Amino acid sequence: MDTTHIAYTAEDLISHKLQRSGLLVAKPKFDREGADLLVLMAVKDGAKFCRVQCKGRSLINSASSNVEVPKIYVEGAFILCLFVDDGNIRETNLFCFFPNDIKKRWVLKTSDDPAKDFYLLTFSKTTFNDINKDGNLTEYALTNDKIEGIKDIIRLGNTTEELKKLVLDLLEKHDELSKLNEKRHKVMDAVKDLRHLAEIKRMTEEKIEILEEHYQLLENLSKQKGELTS
Repeated sequence: MDTTHIAYTAEDLISHKLQRSGLLVAKPKFDREGADLLVLMAVKDGAKFCRVQCKGRSLINSASSNVEVPKIYVEGAFILCLFVDDGNIRETNLFCFFPNDIKKRWVLKTSDDPAKDFYLLTFSKTTFNDINKDGNLTEYALTNDKIEGIKDIIRLGNTTEELKKLVLDLLEKHDELSKLNEKRHKVMDAVKDLRHLAEIKRMTEEKIEILEEHYQLLENLSKQKGELTS
């Protein structure tokens, strides 16, 4: 299955499930701090929200799959929702992981750069939905109890802190973009200079070629004149 298709499918299914449960779902025009979706309980001044990252994975042609999430996302009012397509059209396999779930159930992968640390979840087609098998994800199913947990996260969330994270991240990205644009302009100017130099080089070579032809012509005329006078 095309990964882009399943990503959109996952987001649509997760949005539908949350909205059917009475939550308000907004699609931000940015993807920062893992915020594929913002989920609220009300629209008003100072309204609290949580960040939802949506993931979709297919097990139709695979025996297993995995999901990664940066460690820096897994704080505060953050939720990861997962759609697993195992080919059974009668079942919509939706799972929901709170920060504590991820820290407890997923494997932390570290590196020399802490900013690149991430949590990894691996699951298989034969076990992910079977409560009697190790490695199943059934306790994280997106049930009504999980929905109530999402509402609690929103109620207890620090809106100011969450907004600060998003704004600071956006400002950081904007600064990075400005620096990239500055570098781009410098490169474009350098390319123009190189093209100008290349044009000057071409014109100079043409002039040299013409001068060489004239020199050769004069040299031939000089030889002919010398032969006539000898």
